[in-house]
Amino acid sequence: MAKPGDLRLAVDIGNTNTVIGLFARKAIAHRWRLATRKDTTVDEIAMALHGLLRSDEERESIAASAMASVVPALDDSWARALEEVLGAAPEVLDYTNCMGLKLEYEIPRQIGADRLANVLGAHALGYKRGVVIDLGTATTYDVFGEDAYYGGIICPGIQSSLRGLAQSAAKLSEVELRWIDKAVGKTTDDALRIGMLQGTIGQVEYLLKAIFKEKGMQSPSVIATGGLAPLLGGRSRAIHVIEPDLTLIGINYLLDGRPKKRKKKK
Repeated sequence: MAKPGDLRLAVDIGNTNTVIGLFARKAIAHRWRLATRKDTTVDEIAMALHGLLRSDEERESIAASAMASVVPALDDSWARALEEVLGAAPEVLDYTNCMGLKLEYEIPRQIGADRLANVLGAHALGYKRGVVIDLGTATTYDVFGEDAYYGGIICPGIQSSLRGLAQSAAKLSEVELRWIDKAVGKTTDDALRIGMLQGTIGQVEYLLKAIFKEKGMQSPSVIATGGLAPLLGGRSRAIHVIEPDLTLIGINYLLDGRPKKRKKKK
């Protein structure tokens, strides 16, 4: 049983899903994935949290929470619900609150909070320089140093690209993504699979080579995360680590830099 102060909650509010991680300090004890709805109310979020954190004792054991959002319409609702359920406002990760990262970006407010979380997650795992590849709704590349965020690249996501093709071409449909160990598909479904997966590996290797050359990086680390990252495991020597929970790890890491004590309920 967790003692008061043992647990922390990290919330990653994405365009497609909202992922919640319950941390026992640095280790994830539980994770939940909810569909993101832009019209979700404070009360609905609070009810969902009460349902996930089933006992008062478990809620009392959560010392602090942090959140990162790329859905501005939900920022206030989630912050208010977390404060209502846990008794203290969450830390909110954004370009003004990212553990002192130097943001080498022309318009810092445009950087997605999830991208900053990925860099903090890499730091939390001990990686000092390199690239995080996040394979989600979009495929993003974020380039980082020991204390800096250098910028990155945004590409269409694998699933988004597949869905776009299916919607635009009458004879194409969405297929289950799995590896076909051939360069030439013998069916339309296999041709799509090859294009989506082998094509992504080609994109990854080409863009990483360009990034390393431009930044003059020596011995960089490459970490892949996001819901589709496991599909790339072992498929390219350019990817060194697959860590699906990197974003949550980075959000949780924010609490190490700015610890918050829980307010006592009256």
